[in-house]
Amino acid sequence: MELYDRCLHLCQHIQTLTGVHTTLLDLHAKAFSIPPFHADCDLHPTRCNAFTTHLYGAYEAERWDGKYIYYCPRGLTFIATPPLLTVETMEYCLITGPILMSNDADEPFDDPLANPDPLEQVPRLTTAQTRSLSELVAAAVSSLSFEMLPPDVDSGNQASILQMMYDLSSDEGSPRDYPIESERQLQAHVRSGNKQAAQELLNELLVHLYCAAGNDLQTIKVRIRELLVLMSRAAIDGGADVDEIFNLCCRYEQQVDSFDSPEVLNRWVGSILHKFISFVFDFNDIKHQNVIFKTTAYIKEHLNEKLSLDQVAEQVYLSKSYFCRIIKDELGCTFTEYVNRLRIERSKTLLRTTGSSIAEIACAVGIDDQSYFTRIFKKQTGVAPGKYREKRPKTAKK
Repeated sequence: MELYDRCLHLCQHIQTLTGVHTTLLDLHAKAFSIPPFHADCDLHPTRCNAFTTHLYGAYEAERWDGKYIYYCPRGLTFIATPPLLTVETMEYCLITGPILMSNDADEPFDDPLANPDPLEQVPRLTTAQTRSLSELVAAAVSSLSFEMLPPDVDSGNQASILQMMYDLSSDEGSPRDYPIESERQLQAHVRSGNKQAAQELLNELLVHLYCAAGNDLQTIKVRIRELLVLMSRAAIDGGADVDEIFNLCCRYEQQVDSFDSPEVLNRWVGSILHKFISFVFDFNDIKHQNVIFKTTAYIKEHLNEKLSLDQVAEQVYLSKSYFCRIIKDELGCTFTEYVNRLRIERSKTLLRTTGSSIAEIACAVGIDDQSYFTRIFKKQTGVAPGKYREKRPKTAKK
């Protein structure tokens, strides 16, 4: 049974056992084996596309050793697990979700979409249960991957390159100089997102590189590193996030040393080219939205505690300066302002639904100073906490 069919069976078993929707994302075909939970969501002021969202999850899963828990812009939780991780390429990715992740079974889900499709059938799991599910899926996928590893044979793309090398070496009239202009064109295609033209130029450059280096693998690796720098710079010029590209380059620098044959190295470089282009065009915005939802979830879970910028930035694996920039760009406010906004939203719920005193509510949302709490509450709502409670319908649990 082929890898694709085995993965489909695994998707069915996961969904039957857990009740969590599971599908297989084909990265090359840009299609799902089973329709995703929701193909498109209208989210003001943007629109969320399922492929773009889950493509981001797939690449992050590859980056984090084969599994990644992430949020879609709607706030639903998903697990991405690539079933075949080799040094050459990633073809498919299992997408498990959506999940309503909450440690409080009675906590309502703040859905930015009003009523287009009910979420009653979406399983609700705690954080620990979600992590356990990700570990179980990863273990099953890992076992499947080892069973289905293909023999080390040349792909059609590799065969084409070898034929080009033969033609070049047998044609006495062929130019022997390294095509510097092709490097510039390759960068232009990366910046513009033209994957087919970029792949053709990369093949041409690899042919010249292999002909010049012969069987000297170390020389080939040096030139491959130079190509990686060229492609990474082009990706940054095209709008990819600088920190993400630099992180990728650090990983790729280490991976280059592990290869022991030009054939495997060539297939790997081709997959890297597509990743750089994807970082430019496919999921840069989604990545920021995922950071916002992770940030929001963490703050809500620890709202009654003292929260620092360093603490929350560490939770989303970002530097403090980069994290601040994302908050400012995506939410139009500072980190402190955003935390206070969430504190006041929680306090409004407590004022409506409990008989707790204002001082108790202030402490419950992480503010020890009642006067400070009153000041920021009035700034955001236009009224003091006591007045807000008087004007709102009371459903307090006595």
